Amino acid sequence: MLPCALFPEGSVWSSDGDAPLPLTPDIENAALSPILPFLFLGNERDALDLERMLRLGIGFVVNVTTHLPLYHLDSGLLRYKRLPATDSSKQNLQQYFEEAFEFIEEAHQCGRGVLIHCQAGVSRSATLVIAYLMKHTLMTMTDAYKYVKGKRPVISPNLNFMGQLLEFENDLNSGVTPRILTPKLTGLETEV
Repeated sequence: MLPCALFPEGSVWSSDGDAPLPLTPDIENAALSPILPFLFLGNERDALDLERMLRLGIGFVVNVTTHLPLYHLDSGLLRYKRLPATDSSKQNLQQYFEEAFEFIEEAHQCGRGVLIHCQAGVSRSATLVIAYLMKHTLMTMTDAYKYVKGKRPVISPNLNFMGQLLEFENDLNSGVTPRILTPKLTGLETEV
């Protein structure tokens, strides 16, 4: 057994007692996360990796930042959509939902994958992916959040964005915003 001084305060031990487990997921080392067979959630590093995106069949990229470049625009190999949003308590991200959904659907209908990314792949891009699942399935906000969290444990939409997702759920449930349930999304492990 190793001395306690080697482990950060608040460490959780693995079940075999040999090593500490981090209390929170490692945001910096989070890998590109497939959410559905055609829908990927990631960060700036993932948006830089052209070779990996092409290998995964990604042909469309949604950049949910005001400042990160559209890294491979000049290559002509990827189609881009910028949604200029900040990760703040004042940002209206819901205004971009339908625009994002249309772009995602275009990628899907073209048989290509789409990467949704922001700087860390934690708040802005995760919010869009959760909203997309809510619109195209019968998932509640909580179900969609848990589903995406299961695929990418580092997600953590800010409180403002969670409020916008709740508002979006109310709009879906009241019929103000229609759900699109056909064609049925493939790749969902749970029936909702």
